[in-house]
Formats: sequence, C-alpha cells, structure tokens
Amino acid sequence: MNDRRTIPIHLSLIRPILLMGAERELALVSGIIAAVLVMSLGRIVFTIAGVVFWSLSLAVLQKAAKADPQFSRVYLRHTRYRAYYAAQSSVSARLAPVREGMPC
Repeated sequence: MNDRRTIPIHLSLIRPILLMGAERELALVSGIIAAVLVMSLGRIVFTIAGVVFWSLSLAVLQKAAKADPQFSRVYLRHTRYRAYYAAQSSVSARLAPVREGMPC
C-alpha cells in the first residue's frame, strides 16, 4: 500500500535546445552573418574576418548559455516590463480577507 508511484521524466522534455553549446537561434544567426561575410565579399581579409567573428560570437554565446540557457528569451521579456508601475486603486476596490492570527 505504501508503494509510491514514480513517473519518469525524460531529459529531452526539460533540456533546453542548444546548438554547439549556444542557443539555437542565436548560433544560426551568427553563422549566417559569418557566411555572408565569407561568401559575398570574396576577399581573404573578409574571409578571415568572418571566421573570427563566428568563432568569437559562438564563444560568447556558449558562455552565456552556460549561465542561462534561455537568456535571450529572458532578456526580451525583461524589455517588455516598465520601469515603474503606478499604484492603481479606487474607492470600490475589494479588500483582501483578514485571516485569523495574521498581523494587519
């Protein structure tokens, strides 16, 4: 009767989606920018610049993903918040119920 029921939660359901250790979308965007630098301009200087850009951006994105695997989503949500929310109350506002033993 005391046997506890266990339900396995597969890691694939809770693990963030990363590409080469960085967030997938940001890694792809940095790869596309680097590919544009390498292929469109055709000079060896821009090829080196594209490879250096991609390797540095990937290293920065990997470091950021170690701190928070969803940091870009968190940052975008943070930018939607306002710096100040004014208190809004009215005469007809409902009062919170008072519980026994709770200080007022």
